[in-house]
Parts: sequence; structure tokens; C-alpha cells
Amino acid sequence: MIYILNQTYSDTIMRYVILAIAVVLSLSSYSQEEELPALRLSDGFSKPYRVLNTTISDKSLFDQYYNDSKLTLDFVIRYHFYTSINLNSDQNELISMDGTKFNLSSKNAKDLTDEFISLVSKMYVGRKEFIEFKKLNKNK
Repeated sequence: MIYILNQTYSDTIMRYVILAIAVVLSLSSYSQEEELPALRLSDGFSKPYRVLNTTISDKSLFDQYYNDSKLTLDFVIRYHFYTSINLNSDQNELISMDGTKFNLSSKNAKDLTDEFISLVSKMYVGRKEFIEFKKLNKNK
């Protein structure tokens, strides 16, 4: 009888341990996404989008509005400038469509977005995107 009670108690504890592990694993899988994919793809390059690697780990920091627009930083980067965002990276850098890497020095999402746009606007394809983006924002 004591053996049966001990076995039942042991099984109950084991079930709770397994349940606790399952809860922890499921919560970690719902944590921040590491990559926010580009919302548009560009023609003409082997890689149809840029990659913005950032040390920022909280994607909600990119939910603030860009300047006086109703567009979030995230949307401006990913849609208007054909760029995916990799969160929680070792450094802030932009990888252009031709594979060239550029180090970025800004630490927060707003400054990083401004630095990113400034850099992209000086690129051949990026300049066209920047002009189009500015035209669209004037009309809103």
C-alpha cells in the first residue's frame, strides 16, 4: 500500500514537472520574433531586399511613428525601403541588396531608422525609393 501511494505521489510530481517545462517552452516560443521580413521585394538584384541587423531585441520599439507621419518605423523600413529587420543581433548594420555591409552607430529605434534612411537614400536604388517615399508623405 505504501509503495502504491509513493508511486502515485511520484507520478503526480513528475506530471507537474513536465507540465511546468511544457509551459516554459511554449512561452519562450511565443517570445519576440527574431526576424521581421521585408514587406516588399525589389527586382534587379540577386537578393530582392536589404537586411537591417539591430541589437534592439524588442520589436515594439519599432512601433513608434516616423516623424509626423502615421507610419510606424517598422513599416517605413520594411515596406518603403524593401528591408527585413533582424532583432537581437550582435551589431547594428545594414546589408544592401548587393551584399555590401554598412555599420550603423545609432542605439535606439528612431535614430537607427533615421540613420538607415539617410544611408539608403545615398544608394542608387535607395535614392529612387527615398524620392518616392518623400512624395507619398507630402500628400498625407
